[in-house]
Amino acid sequence: MYQIEYTALKYYNNVISEECLYIGILFHNLTTGERNFRYISNFKRFQVFDDEADVNFVKLYLAGIKQQVEKNIFNYNDPFSIAEFIRIYVNEFRFSDITTIKVAEDENYVDNLTKMYLKFDFNKSKRLSQSEEKRYIRKILSSTNAEFSIPKVSGMYDENVSFDYIIGNVAIKLFSFKEKNAAKLIPTAKQWAFSAEELKDRYKIVFLYDNDDDSPPLKIVLQILKKHAAVYPLQEGLNYVLREIS
Repeated sequence: MYQIEYTALKYYNNVISEECLYIGILFHNLTTGERNFRYISNFKRFQVFDDEADVNFVKLYLAGIKQQVEKNIFNYNDPFSIAEFIRIYVNEFRFSDITTIKVAEDENYVDNLTKMYLKFDFNKSKRLSQSEEKRYIRKILSSTNAEFSIPKVSGMYDENVSFDYIIGNVAIKLFSFKEKNAAKLIPTAKQWAFSAEELKDRYKIVFLYDNDDDSPPLKIVLQILKKHAAVYPLQEGLNYVLREIS
C-alpha cells in the first residue's frame, strides 16, 4: 500500500467570494516520494466562471506550479512538504485542506482522484462511474478512521430513510444533477428536506451534489435542501465532512 497526501487547488474570482472553481489537484506519494500536479484543460468553463480573468496568465501560473512541484533536475533531491508548499496560497488561488489516504500500489490514484475533483473537465465517457466515485468517496471519508454505520435508518413513521453513508454522527446523501431535469427533482428534494428535519436531532445531515450549471430549477432544489441541512458541491462537501468527523 502507498500512503499519499493530496490537496485541491481552488480559484476564487475575488478574495472575499465564497464561490470557487476547482482547477487543479496536487499529490505527494509519501511512500515513494513521487509528486504530481494535474490541472484543468477546459478553460471555457474557467472563462464562464470569471470572464475578467487573464486566461493566458492562469495557464502559465498552473504550468509554473507543475514545474515547481514535479521532480526535475533542479529539485530532484530537495525535500518536499505539501503543507509548506501550499501555505503561501491565500488569495484568489487557494488549496483545500490536505487529505491523507492509503491506496493500492497498482491503483491509478492520480487519474482517478483528478477525475473526481475536476469532474467536469472530462468528457462523460472518461469520467468515473457512479460506483467508482462512491468507492473513492468512502476511501476519503475512511481516512479519519471514524466508524461507518449502516446507511439505512428509520424515520418518524418507521419508514426506511436510505443515506449513501453514515459516518460518526454525520449522515450523507449524494445528489447528481448532471443531465437531469432539475425541475423534476423538486419533489425529491422536498422529501429529503422533510426527512432531514425529522432526523436533525440524531444526525448532522449533509447533502452533496454535482453541478455544472446555474439553472433556476437547480437553485430551487438547493434552496429547499438548505433549509434543513448542510448542502455543498461534492468537492467542497468532502472537506466539510472530514472536518466534522475528525
